[in-house]
Amino acid sequence: MNQTLFFRLEQFMQEKKWSKTDLAKHSGIHLSDISRIFNHKQPLSLQILDAITKAFGLEEAALYTDYIEECFNENQHLDKRRTIQFLYKCASEGFEQLSHSILNAILEEKSKTIRNKNLMYIFSVAEMLFKDGKEKEAYPLYEIIIETMPNRFSETLAISYLRRFHIVRLTEEGQQALSYVLEQLAYMPIDVKMDAYFWITAFYYRREQWREVLYYAEKLEAMVNDGEYYGRALQYKSFALRRLGGSLDEVLSLTDRYAQINEFFADIAVGNRLVALLDYDFLEYVDEYLIWLENRDDIYMGLPRLLETYVELDRLDNAETLLKRFKPVIDDISVSKEFFKQQAYLRYRYALSLYLCKCKCFQEGMNELLEVANSAKKIGNMEMLKRCFFVFWTYRDHVTIEQDVKYKQLLH
Repeated sequence: MNQTLFFRLEQFMQEKKWSKTDLAKHSGIHLSDISRIFNHKQPLSLQILDAITKAFGLEEAALYTDYIEECFNENQHLDKRRTIQFLYKCASEGFEQLSHSILNAILEEKSKTIRNKNLMYIFSVAEMLFKDGKEKEAYPLYEIIIETMPNRFSETLAISYLRRFHIVRLTEEGQQALSYVLEQLAYMPIDVKMDAYFWITAFYYRREQWREVLYYAEKLEAMVNDGEYYGRALQYKSFALRRLGGSLDEVLSLTDRYAQINEFFADIAVGNRLVALLDYDFLEYVDEYLIWLENRDDIYMGLPRLLETYVELDRLDNAETLLKRFKPVIDDISVSKEFFKQQAYLRYRYALSLYLCKCKCFQEGMNELLEVANSAKKIGNMEMLKRCFFVFWTYRDHVTIEQDVKYKQLLH
């Protein structure tokens, strides 16, 4: 144990008039471990420090500044286990200043060999945070790897680019982050490359860039022959073919294939067959689709298609009933932070604008449509933007001067 930390612990023990036996009792640490630590015969682990800190009644990170020195061994090189443990704790708990301190110590290493080893410690912590769902905390660590890793063609760097893309894919930074991932695909291990193809496909699906969806779905399909990624690849492929002029038979054949994977895919295949039929103008299946949807937790995914179909069939009474009946579901997705609910709400608002215009509520319908177009433009969904423009021109004789100005602003 370093002298600064040693003296601080001694001081707290004196203030409380504790012996080593008392400290062992209050901290739950075995007396033999306490003795070896204080006699400098055993390293002080972060777990033991936390127990001692709690026993003293101090805040959790009260002694962390003095613990940084403990991350170095007698040769003044970072100890792998203690460094990874300490950096993970500081990053995950939001101790930013402490994280910066240990990261600076890692990056100040002059030896290239040791520095590269230290960078792998940072990468290990970033991966631990990412896999524990702490993506925000992992992001700056991946940035360090990307900026400082000397080998520009390594698996570590390629994985870091992919993780960064995954973290920012739903933001305005997503497209730029993706461009780096595409350059790094060749350097990714097989299992990571499968993740990459899946998230790339999903990214293009969100933007309705169907040629790219088809291309990467087929890449993913070629790498797997069973399981979730196989099912997702076939599912995305069927979605893309529906928009790229594929036949109904092709789409239904793909649906039948992923229906065989497991119960989950068999279940969603039922609904996707019905949606495919609607997409190919077999609109008489709309009521059957509603029956399949109405008791499902993910009903929000199908409401936009139902509403749009009722409008297309001029069944406005059914559309009105649908809006009233499922208002709680619509209210929920309108404020949700979940990606799929946000996506469904955008499609719902588009269908709602069609309904309002069909009901001759032109001003309200055009306002809704222009807001949808603006949101689609922000996320890069050009297909949705084009559909909005087409509807705008369909009802252009009913738009206000203000709405026309907004439309022209969107064009620019």
